[in-house]
Amino acid sequence: MKNKALHIKPLSCLLLMLMPLAALAGYASYGNDYLHLLKGPGGELYGTAYGLMQFGAENVFINPARLEIAPAKPLYLYHSTWFRNEVSASSLGYTFHYKDKPLGLMISRIAVSDIPDTRNALLDFGLDGMPGTGDTGEGNGILDENEIIDYDGIRFTGIANYTLHLGVPLAETGNFRLGAAFGLLYTDLIAAKGYGLTLNLYAQHSGKHVNALYVIKNLPSALMVFNSGSAQYYYPQFSAAWLAPLTLGDFQFLPGVSAGLSIAEDLDDAAFRLGSAVALDIQPLLRVRYRNVLAAGLSYRHGEGFHAGLDVSMPLLDISYSFRPSSGGELGGSHLIALRLSVDIFK
Repeated sequence: MKNKALHIKPLSCLLLMLMPLAALAGYASYGNDYLHLLKGPGGELYGTAYGLMQFGAENVFINPARLEIAPAKPLYLYHSTWFRNEVSASSLGYTFHYKDKPLGLMISRIAVSDIPDTRNALLDFGLDGMPGTGDTGEGNGILDENEIIDYDGIRFTGIANYTLHLGVPLAETGNFRLGAAFGLLYTDLIAAKGYGLTLNLYAQHSGKHVNALYVIKNLPSALMVFNSGSAQYYYPQFSAAWLAPLTLGDFQFLPGVSAGLSIAEDLDDAAFRLGSAVALDIQPLLRVRYRNVLAAGLSYRHGEGFHAGLDVSMPLLDISYSFRPSSGGELGGSHLIALRLSVDIFK
């Protein structure tokens, strides 16, 4: 197969910029629980492992090595609420061509809304409950004994992660396709605002019997700096998926498995702990496709249960549905819907 490659000097430059930051500063954590809920820079847009192998404009973020595969439907729209409406997620993606090379842009927002802010509702008068006496606890910002909350004064606010991803197919050699996604990050955490960068690399291999995707995220560390002076470093994440297509008439069966390696974070969510700092997650999956028109899939993840998905393909529009359970089932399940569109649909 003839080799193809894009000019990757910008990738090298970004790596050189990020490596000293990670080496000098080391890893730190802002310590905000909601960052854990949002699952790092860019959050999680999908609840099904087999989504890694999809052909669509969402590949800007999921697998940019495939951006040039499906140019017919370059527009991607996604909006949903997760976990009993605790989290909302929206994305807009578009694949275009620059000098005959496919490039993809995706803007995403993942937010937690209606967080109660009691800072202005605390009657912080101290133990004696009288303002201006200077008694113990007055003005310390903590709900002490005999102090009360004025519930009518509680204000509800929210936090949000915003990302702008640029997906770039880097090279094609033999049966391998390489791609990268550069991300600009912005986070509003009410009391502080953060700005950052992330880089993900992808390698897809199309074998005789097995198709594989290998992903390294947050290289060498996704970095977010807050205006409060704090910093958030996201450890690199390693994940992969393997599918073994089997065609029988009009049907194609794709059994497979995905695996993810976590370092220091999300250890309790994984299936296997490897020491005190590393965990491995294994997710078996099965996808069935009929004539490239209808596809359905099922996967199982430790601590969450079964994920399910359905894809319907039409000439100008694809509709994807996913069911995503929450960890432990404590926050219920979520129903996610995404659209891939041809621009001809607007004509």
